[in-house]
Amino acid sequence: MKDFEKKLQRLDEIIAQIESNETLADALELYKEGIALAAEAGNALNMIDKEIQVLEKGDENEL
Repeated sequence: MKDFEKKLQRLDEIIAQIESNETLADALELYKEGIALAAEAGNALNMIDKEIQVLEKGDENEL
């Protein structure tokens, strides 16, 4: 989970840097990094969601 939190923190930093009027070339590189981090974070959330669904199904079977 710490890795996920680090990704979110870095995304916040990237947004701040882009908003601080970086050069266009710098903004583009930051944007690319942000897109990659957002995809990684999204994948992590999807995996967690699947784990929760499995746990919930297990609870239903126990009732």
